[in-house]
Amino acid sequence: MKKISLSLLLLAIVISMSGCSSSMYHYAVKPTPIKEGDSKYVIRNIDLKLEHGEGRNLENKTFKTDEELKNSFKSFIEQALKNESMLGNNEDFKVDISINYKRTYSYGGNALSKPKFDYVVKIYSADNKLLANFSIPKSTTKYSMFKELAVNAEIIIFKWDAEDEPQDIELISNTLVRELSELGD
Repeated sequence: MKKISLSLLLLAIVISMSGCSSSMYHYAVKPTPIKEGDSKYVIRNIDLKLEHGEGRNLENKTFKTDEELKNSFKSFIEQALKNESMLGNNEDFKVDISINYKRTYSYGGNALSKPKFDYVVKIYSADNKLLANFSIPKSTTKYSMFKELAVNAEIIIFKWDAEDEPQDIELISNTLVRELSELGD
């Protein structure tokens, strides 16, 4: 009897938590003027904090610098916005993004493991009034099934390196834009 009661309690907790965690968006203005799937956005600022994991090889200059990584994120995010017909101009919603990106190294600092990252996205009106924000906790990249297997194989044999890092940046950027597209009423 105790096993059944404990199982039911755990099930109730999981169900209640899944309902609470489904809303990651916080609206400062209600009702929001942001329209899901219809609003346009322009990147106003990207604040990137690059952290290096253990094993970094300071002699290896093939990895992007902080500024290059920031520019890469901006480029991929703007391309994803354009691909989704969400790229706007200065009269549209403005977006500020804060990204914490931890580059994780393997094999003497010349190869990479999956990065760890989190971000906060804030959306402002054309007159700079905060409208909404969302964030994700510390995460890592996860590709589609076959791509994930291929990436993991490269990581295992120490072949995932500076040339491959843009794929991680693009995946993170596409995920961010997908979340942005779901914002609004």
